[in-house]
Amino acid sequence: MRHILLYVLLVLSVSFGLSSCRESTTRKDGSPKVASIQLDSTSAHIGTFPKSASTRTTVFTFTNVGDAPLEFLDHDVSCGCVSATFPEKPVKPGKKGEIHVTFKGKNKNPGKVYYKVYVETNGDPRILTLRINGQMTEN
Repeated sequence: MRHILLYVLLVLSVSFGLSSCRESTTRKDGSPKVASIQLDSTSAHIGTFPKSASTRTTVFTFTNVGDAPLEFLDHDVSCGCVSATFPEKPVKPGKKGEIHVTFKGKNKNPGKVYYKVYVETNGDPRILTLRINGQMTEN
């Protein structure tokens, strides 16, 4: 019985110790902390380029202007020829980060390039729309 009591006390003390190390999720006024993303731009021109060199990558830079860590939850693209990569770890308040968007036009016909990437975050705004545009020529 004494061992069980000691075990319970040990578990409780460790639990309280860990919870005091966590970052608070509320502000002093009691309202919840929220991540907020501020993008330098939501659109990028990837230029005029030949189909023979049709892989183009652009970078969207952002800042977490909120007071909670910013996480990227999911994304969707308007074409399989577009891919996006995001920071894997949460971006702390006040820190900058990058979203890399790549267009691969190998199997596409020459012409105007206009695609969207939809990004879901835990912050404000919850859904972002990033746009890329350009012109792919025959050669």
